[in-house]
Amino acid sequence: MELSSISKPENSDGSPYADLGYNYLWELVNVGEYVPAFVGMSIFKDGFAKECYSGGWNGVQSRIINTLADMERSFSLERGSLIGRLHFAKLGTFDETLSAEQFFHSRYKQFRITGLFQDLRTKGQKPVGGSSEFYNMNFKQAKARFANSWRKSNTSKGLEIVTTKRKSGIHGCPEPMQKAEEPSYIAP
Repeated sequence: MELSSISKPENSDGSPYADLGYNYLWELVNVGEYVPAFVGMSIFKDGFAKECYSGGWNGVQSRIINTLADMERSFSLERGSLIGRLHFAKLGTFDETLSAEQFFHSRYKQFRITGLFQDLRTKGQKPVGGSSEFYNMNFKQAKARFANSWRKSNTSKGLEIVTTKRKSGIHGCPEPMQKAEEPSYIAP
């Protein structure tokens, strides 16, 4: 499925109060057409989204659409310029999906594109959501690493990270009822 910042997410039958979320993997398809520094890169993002956000929108699609809009704002691009391609979305409890996501982020740091879209922070604006979660790797690697993060031994390691972050108050590992009213889809 391909999405842009002007796409509209599908409705979800889920509840923003449910203990259900997605771990998902998507590809930023065409940023190299607009930003020469990214020519030749295969850019993937491993993320977490609630199954459903307030308003009844699909969580994964909402997150990708808003991230693309933030990127376009960061690069002063016209809305709808960037394309994201969703490859995988696995549903589970918050702990399950966050554990897989956190394992991925902890294990593959050497492929991370650090500082991507941090320019907004220097302008006093909120940076692109999940800006530290983009990776330069080919599709075969991204797919294998996404699947590997779901192995039981690896989700156990990921849950340790989730637990530590929650106890420390570090952003990115919410409990199911945190921000239940949070809207995720913002219409263009």
